[in-house]
Amino acid sequence: MREERRRAILEAARELATEHGADGFTVEQVASRAGVSRRTVFNHVAGLDQLLVAVCEQILAEATADLLEGVDRRTTDLPPGAAGGRAALDAVAEATRGVDLPTAIATIHRVLGSPEVEDERAQGISRTAFEHVGGRLRQQLVRRAPGLDPVDLEIGLALLFSGIVTIAGLWLEQHPDLAPDVPPDARADWDALLDRVLRRLRIAHDA
Repeated sequence: MREERRRAILEAARELATEHGADGFTVEQVASRAGVSRRTVFNHVAGLDQLLVAVCEQILAEATADLLEGVDRRTTDLPPGAAGGRAALDAVAEATRGVDLPTAIATIHRVLGSPEVEDERAQGISRTAFEHVGGRLRQQLVRRAPGLDPVDLEIGLALLFSGIVTIAGLWLEQHPDLAPDVPPDARADWDALLDRVLRRLRIAHDA
């Protein structure tokens, strides 16, 4: 029952944010649309920003389920020690190519009201959502590759996710007002940017 209420709250917030922007609705409106009380909303989140983080995280989770599955598939038979650790980080990079991040990023952008790149609040909300996804990936890698150096793990994931957040901003500048149905030319531009991030990540691993 609690999980059903949470899903209803997140769905209501996602709809309202898409319709009115991140600043265009209230907790009371979320509660009314979700069919719960205002207090119930606050039992799940501390405020609107945390609610928007949860909505963005939900959108990313839908996309990154494929990432977690791809990493899982690529790390079933790792070599021991440091070689296994490097292979695990390589698996993350390769799995990232198969994830539909363009749709997720375009959807988050619309949910947050298509903010300007310099909008610090929107940047903080989306960055926090990416960090939460990174935390789940970190747990998976620790389980799969116990020989992975913890410093290499933290640096590798920090470089990957900060790189993705950075190119997301550049990509949205190139393609403002994207609908979630991302056109092929925008996807090609995303792939080119992601390749640059992954090349630099590989260089860092090999250093």
